[in-house]
Amino acid sequence: MTIKHIIITEVPQRIPVVDNTVMVMSPQDYIFHAGLAGKVTGYDFTKDKLIKVINLCHSYEYMSKGYYCSLMAEARAQRCMPSTNNIITLKWKRLSHDLKAELDTLLAKQYKEQLGTQIAETFLFIFGRSEDEKLEFLSRKIFDELRFPLLSVELKHNGDQWVIGDVEPLALKNLPQQKQEIFEQALQAYTGKVWRSARKKSQEKFWLGVLYNPKEVFPPSDKAALSSILRVAKKKNVYAELITKDDMSSLLEYDALFIRETTAIDHHTYRFAYKAESEGIPAIDDTASIARCSNKVFLYELMRSHNIAVPETILIDNKSWKTIDWNGHGPFVLKVPDGSFSKGVVKVDGEEEYKAAAKNLFKRSDVLLMQEFMHSDFDWRIGVLGGKPLFACRYYMAEGHWQIYNHSAKTRRKKVGYHQTLKIEDVPKAVLDTALKAARAMGDGLYGVDLKENERGVFVIEINDNPNIDKGVEDQIEGDLLYEKIIDHFDRLVNL
Repeated sequence: MTIKHIIITEVPQRIPVVDNTVMVMSPQDYIFHAGLAGKVTGYDFTKDKLIKVINLCHSYEYMSKGYYCSLMAEARAQRCMPSTNNIITLKWKRLSHDLKAELDTLLAKQYKEQLGTQIAETFLFIFGRSEDEKLEFLSRKIFDELRFPLLSVELKHNGDQWVIGDVEPLALKNLPQQKQEIFEQALQAYTGKVWRSARKKSQEKFWLGVLYNPKEVFPPSDKAALSSILRVAKKKNVYAELITKDDMSSLLEYDALFIRETTAIDHHTYRFAYKAESEGIPAIDDTASIARCSNKVFLYELMRSHNIAVPETILIDNKSWKTIDWNGHGPFVLKVPDGSFSKGVVKVDGEEEYKAAAKNLFKRSDVLLMQEFMHSDFDWRIGVLGGKPLFACRYYMAEGHWQIYNHSAKTRRKKVGYHQTLKIEDVPKAVLDTALKAARAMGDGLYGVDLKENERGVFVIEINDNPNIDKGVEDQIEGDLLYEKIIDHFDRLVNL
């Protein structure tokens, strides 16, 4: 038997019958793990860490049964809404000054209702949905921040605009009967029963949110590749949908997250991954991969610790860089640790170039990498997913340039070098083995391992956490099979 949700309430008659994956329990039964004896032989719900708990108790006051239910859920490693932290935040601290200011700003921008006879109005927000469609943006934002299933939210008019007033949890027993249908629809949507069946009669295996930026100049996947992801997912009975940074509040509707947008630490892509992980939603890229791959200093140390060859490298700061001896050495490559797409990377051939480049790059980072320059006509890129090879490409240098990307080129044709896609079995063993060892050291996600090969051996240059997968490039050899491998990998993650 698979229980996905436990709903805790003192008024079970108000909970609609969904299916056998949802169990309704009293606070007493959940706290004292009674009530299931004789119902589900051999099943102990207290040890099932995959269960999501929806706490609809009458009260969340400290030491109340509602508080204890959330506390017990955390002790059992079950995800619970609201968590004890959510309860404390709302019940004891009320809205933080920063959150209230943010919500007031949202109201000023998006809620333009004229002031009538009432200077204050109260609205019902249920699982992030509002009974008033004009306030859907606000209900999603508040739900995203506070994670309460039922909220009574007051809006006040201060003479110039509407602002947030009192925000209070609403007990299910106090929900007006005329709002019951709205509650049932919101609950079923939250547990994934209505939205999915409304779009497709047969039940999909899972829902996949594909995060992308339609305005990105060099996206990890072009439009044709994104279309292939959606099409192949549908063929495999998986519902996949493109989402953007504005869909953060809808993330919990999905069972998995695939980030197809250039990632960074101080960026919404990281926040998407963090939120997904905190809710038990598998994400590619995961936060650890984003953090590790975004910093070349970490990569350098990680490769050294695993005895994986990298170009000769030293770390310099704003003091040590002046001590570099140029006699008989060079050229070198200076790198900002968090650069991407060949940005923040400068080739220096002499001491004067070095000084100018270093002074400029130190404006971006206190630490730089100074790395030997390895000439090559192309870089290897081995795509690795879950520790297994996914694709293999040779990326050739941009015309008349020493890098794959030439951002100073005036024509698009000269900005990027051409590619050559190979079968995995045609990749030199040393290149493939090094790429797999490097990727496995980094993690278990999706990586693009960049390598150079010369008479001295194979060297890891970089590991990317969201490698390019473009139509006609990385998928040129395997076609749809490449996307099937990605969907199958998510399927395994969802069902772990």
